[in-house]
Amino acid sequence: MGIIPLAHLALLCSTLMLAAPRAPATPAPTTPDPDPTFNVTFDPATWTLTWACIAGNIKVMWCAMTATQRRVLRQPRGCHCRFQPVELHHGATLEVNGTVRGAPASRRLSFVNSGAAGSGAKDLTCEIREARFLSCEWQVGPAAPEDVRYSLRVLNSTGHDVARCSAPPGDDLITTRCQADDLSLLGSRAYVVVTGRSQAGPVRFLDAMVTTKLIERLGPPLNVTMSCNSSHCAVQWSPPPTWAPMTPRDFRFEVEWQSAGPGSVPRKVRIEEETSLAFPSPASRGRLAVRVRAGDVRSARWSDWSPALELGSEDAPPPGPLAYAVPACAVLLCAFALGAACRRFVTSGPRSVPADPQK
Repeated sequence: MGIIPLAHLALLCSTLMLAAPRAPATPAPTTPDPDPTFNVTFDPATWTLTWACIAGNIKVMWCAMTATQRRVLRQPRGCHCRFQPVELHHGATLEVNGTVRGAPASRRLSFVNSGAAGSGAKDLTCEIREARFLSCEWQVGPAAPEDVRYSLRVLNSTGHDVARCSAPPGDDLITTRCQADDLSLLGSRAYVVVTGRSQAGPVRFLDAMVTTKLIERLGPPLNVTMSCNSSHCAVQWSPPPTWAPMTPRDFRFEVEWQSAGPGSVPRKVRIEEETSLAFPSPASRGRLAVRVRAGDVRSARWSDWSPALELGSEDAPPPGPLAYAVPACAVLLCAFALGAACRRFVTSGPRSVPADPQK
């Protein structure tokens, strides 16, 4: 038997609430089961299956949910079963099994993502950036009504709200973005759902379960420093701050350097676990630019590059022989000056003192 989600309820109420501001929505509780024996209802916003509590008449042994090709069994608590957050936009099947007045009985309900195909958001992606905020983006569905407005809701694994926001209205709705700034309640897993509303009719929702460690995009490395001598250059940096705990083995880095010489091409080296790198000094002793970026060994994503760190100047120093000639000339000049002073002292000699005539 079909179960009516939020979209149908919103359509019935749209004429009364059109002028009033609307809060970000989530899939709403289903309508009650018309069978008075169990009177089963399913609330997709809390993943809770509920049935009638008639003492002595109904006893539920177990309940089950099948969604995303996975079946999960639960033992009842009182007159309900609550499941862990799970993606529901593909629909779900709910089951209750027990006895009614001692006779075996069961109920099966189907939860359907109501609305026209293609009306819901698509390509939902979320990232934790700078170790402090969650940013989610999606695209408007290919068959979405022109007046569609989407809303985002983020819940943690226990079903508590982390963020709610609505995409601002505008002419460009090809890509929409919402940002959550307070992640104090966010844990290792999060449930993200994008719902839509339109005066034209129901809009399908799109939801996803995300692992926060896997969606974190690192910031660029910090405290990048560089020094060079006649043979080698050394670069050092600090790992960026992270939202999820990471060990040195979880990091990888990429270092890029390029000299200012004609025809110079950037060179890159990837390293893991280390936060320093030494490489031979470029043949050209002019300007050298270095930058570093960070990545997680468990994903293909990289951070942005750190600001380019430059050492030296645009103008190359004089060629090698001339560079050695300058200090050599300075030494020779000092030697000539010292020799002239010595000759002057020897030539003049010490002055004699006349004898005292009284002696």
